[in-house]
Amino acid sequence: MDLKLNDLENSKKELIAELSYEELVPHFDKAIEKYRKKSNIPGFRKGKAPLNMIKKLYGEGIEYSSLEDIANDVFVKYIIDNKMDLMSKASITDMDYKPKEKLTFKVEFEIMPEIKIENFEGLELKKTKYIIDDSRVEDEIQYHRLRNATNEIDGVALDDNYIITVDLQNLDENGNIIIGQSQKDLRIYLGNDNIFPEFKEGFKGIKEGEVRIIDSKNAEGGDKKVQVTCTKVEKVVLPELNEDFFKIITNKEDIKTEEEFRAEIRNEIQKIYDGISDRKLDNDTVNEMIKANDIPAPERYIDVILNGMIEDYKRQFPKQQLPKDFSVEDFKKEKRVDAILQAKWYLIREKMIEDFKITAEEEDYLKIAEENAGRYNIPADKLIEAYKENEDVKMKILNDKVLDMILKKAKIEEVEEEVKKED
Repeated sequence: MDLKLNDLENSKKELIAELSYEELVPHFDKAIEKYRKKSNIPGFRKGKAPLNMIKKLYGEGIEYSSLEDIANDVFVKYIIDNKMDLMSKASITDMDYKPKEKLTFKVEFEIMPEIKIENFEGLELKKTKYIIDDSRVEDEIQYHRLRNATNEIDGVALDDNYIITVDLQNLDENGNIIIGQSQKDLRIYLGNDNIFPEFKEGFKGIKEGEVRIIDSKNAEGGDKKVQVTCTKVEKVVLPELNEDFFKIITNKEDIKTEEEFRAEIRNEIQKIYDGISDRKLDNDTVNEMIKANDIPAPERYIDVILNGMIEDYKRQFPKQQLPKDFSVEDFKKEKRVDAILQAKWYLIREKMIEDFKITAEEEDYLKIAEENAGRYNIPADKLIEAYKENEDVKMKILNDKVLDMILKKAKIEEVEEEVKKED
């Protein structure tokens, strides 16, 4: 028997087998005996007809019908003898039988790839250190003041600290109203930086009841005129920067001065950007590990991940029903690269967990429970028991430990980036 193993894409393999007729005979005899036990031949009791008679009457047909079973037997023995970890159901892709001569067949299958983590030390990575500019702090304070502001009816918008309510009507080049191109009761805060410059200028000093024509541009860049009718002008009254306001925003009693308040706001912004930096570093670490230890991604894993992505996508819709025009095939094609990367990282991570005997310990669960106890208003000792039963929490702990191990041995360059108001 001649057996040849070919490597296909990723972790797929192809086994090509060739059996001589002499090697096939024992298989055929077994198939004929099996057939005889079930046969009803006139003149003989069920299953008692002579083998020679069965061979003469049905031998050729039995041989052909047994070929797939023979191929399966040969394939299974090959997998067992070579201690391969089969990942998916094998499929016979080609079969050629020449009676009294030989049988040749091909089988495609997928196995768990052999994984060796050889390169995880000394990865070259960059970590962003975000520097919070004063303008970003001021912008955040202004945001909170606006959210807690009160409005007073006024007659004229003297500066940007006003909200105007307007009706907008598009006009043609002759100043005539274009039917169907109007908007009513739009509330616009004049301090919004996203207002088009021509409207920002056109709204200056506008009064309640006043009608103005503003020259603007349409989506194609052509000229257009917009009639603005102001129906209400409200002055935005911002809260004072005092202890009452500081407590509302920070939920802390010990912040007494504006300086302390600004420091607290800066600290909260810094936490957000530190989190962004950490997540980016983690993602970069995963990508670099995949590059340094490129292993084939089993198709089975890829398919499981893609199906999981579809299930996550379903949750965005009422009753988790996908739109009628949704194409599963197109979605999988679009997300395939991401799924391959996820599959590769899964294999790398699991191998490191196994090799370095990484486990989720009591203190790991306690740390997460203490971090979330205040957020959910649940005692940490209650949360920890729930977390121990949660597989997602366990996997997060293990994933974080693997990343920490890699990062401790990485070469990390810190790169500063300033965060200003416009960011």
